[in-house]
Amino acid sequence: MKMTNLTTALFLLTSACGAVVEPTDDPEPPPGGQPFEEPPVNGHDEETPPVAPVLLIDAPHASNTASSLFAMTFSANYPIENVVVAEQRTRIDVVEQKIVSATAEEIQLVLELAPPTGTYSRVLVTDAIQNGGTYADRVLCESNNIATYDPRCESAAPVARELPSSGPITTSKWTLTVVDEVTGTPLSSCISPGANKLTCVLPARASASYRIIASAYGFADLWDGSVGFGPFAMSGTPFVGSFATQSEWRCWDFPYSGSSVYCGARYEYIRYTAIDRARLDFDPISIRITANGNAAASMATPALTWDAGNDDVPGPTY
Repeated sequence: MKMTNLTTALFLLTSACGAVVEPTDDPEPPPGGQPFEEPPVNGHDEETPPVAPVLLIDAPHASNTASSLFAMTFSANYPIENVVVAEQRTRIDVVEQKIVSATAEEIQLVLELAPPTGTYSRVLVTDAIQNGGTYADRVLCESNNIATYDPRCESAAPVARELPSSGPITTSKWTLTVVDEVTGTPLSSCISPGANKLTCVLPARASASYRIIASAYGFADLWDGSVGFGPFAMSGTPFVGSFATQSEWRCWDFPYSGSSVYCGARYEYIRYTAIDRARLDFDPISIRITANGNAAASMATPALTWDAGNDDVPGPTY
């Protein structure tokens, strides 16, 4: 081909295809507007699939175990002092919640109990019982019309009284436990890093069932704080309360000698105070559940009531 023909061919090619860009030149950016996006796959946008839950969780409810607070009544002869005292003598279950493992992997479980609130009401009965027979010594009660105010000269019979009280719950202690539903034993992998909190490692076992239990004790509002609190019995009937540290007296014989009056015969009485009725009303109680670092549930019970009934403590008629 001649040179003139080659020049003509290159001109025609350039006119058809546009300017020739050398390989070393950077391409121009695309004109302004929306950036280029990949088309959707199969006509639909891709979405991250939801993470399957690792736990199946039931709603919390009042405990119905044999060690439940709600099974502890005077009529069942339960030692109500275990509900009141500051040390945990036995586990007293208040709330339980069932969880089931939905994976064959280990689960890092964290439980947090919102501090429960509520109110209490109680009725204490105070009365006195005769202790022994007649004391026949002589106690000076009056001299020259001046009373000695010796308590052994009291002639009135001791008075029985009811002592009702109610208000917000101010004192209680709560613990969390995770129990294997099959064996009924607490998990050994659980530790409590602080008040109302529990961390556990659920073993790698799919479909394993557990019960979260919130238990409580130390409801000191149900007692008046008198020392010597504990169980006692009168005529074989058990009660819970305390005895006064000082005796009461009823003198029934007042001989005279000149200008002096004596108590010549008296009875000794021992005063006791006992819990006759006890009740706790809880606001809804909730447990926050976290599994493998993800919030799993935070559900609450309905309002709950424990009523121990009436212990029929001897005292005033009611």
